[in-house]
Amino acid sequence: MSSITNDYVNTSKILIVEDEPFIAENLQEMLSIFGYDETEIANSANQAIKSIKTTRPDLVLLDVKIKGDQDGIELGGIIQEQYKLPFVYITSYSDKETVNRAKHTQPLGFIVKPFTKDDVYAAIEVALFNKNRIAVSSNGNPAAVLNPTTYNNDSIYVKKKGLLEKVKYDELLWIEADGNHITMNVSDGRTYTVRKSLKEITDKLPKDRFLRVHKSFVVQVDVVTAIDTSHVHLGEKKIPIGRSYYNAFTATLNTISAS
Repeated sequence: MSSITNDYVNTSKILIVEDEPFIAENLQEMLSIFGYDETEIANSANQAIKSIKTTRPDLVLLDVKIKGDQDGIELGGIIQEQYKLPFVYITSYSDKETVNRAKHTQPLGFIVKPFTKDDVYAAIEVALFNKNRIAVSSNGNPAAVLNPTTYNNDSIYVKKKGLLEKVKYDELLWIEADGNHITMNVSDGRTYTVRKSLKEITDKLPKDRFLRVHKSFVVQVDVVTAIDTSHVHLGEKKIPIGRSYYNAFTATLNTISAS
């Protein structure tokens, strides 16, 4: 079994280079929900380079139009040539000139504004997977990347009394943490209590389907029926939502106002 997914999901450090505070903080909150807790924000090329030298991030999310003496594409060239770090561009500009300039710096992807949660998640996962695939291949073990995940396509298996019981993602409604234990709540009334942290269990779940809404709760997005400023509603069940998670969660939703 490949260790690629475990390594980068658990420990990856991500640097956000963005000079608009609201966008930078929104990205940071999204990354936290996805399980990437080691993040840093830089608002200029100089600050970014200092951070790269200090923390050596695994991935850089790089705005094309940052303020200062060097724009994001110039910084991308420096990152590629001098530090050999993977990066993904964030841009409102997809015109031919910008794309031509950017592609020569060899980014691992583009996130186009206005972006959604799914855009960010997909770009990061693909970039980190490709980074690790290249690293493994260069170490003479390319076959290891053929099995990049640690979970089944539609299920997770829970060991209970000597049996591995199948829990489909569609049936897993929410997960609650209590100290060193987590409880998985399934739609047919089953519960499983496991001695793991919330982060350890969410690392094994698809991040586009399960989102952390509180320091002690993760919910399946597809079963959410409503959201208010203090709770996520799963039908009659109310799950608390933390303030820092609320803004990032609702920012990803397709919303309209009704009278």
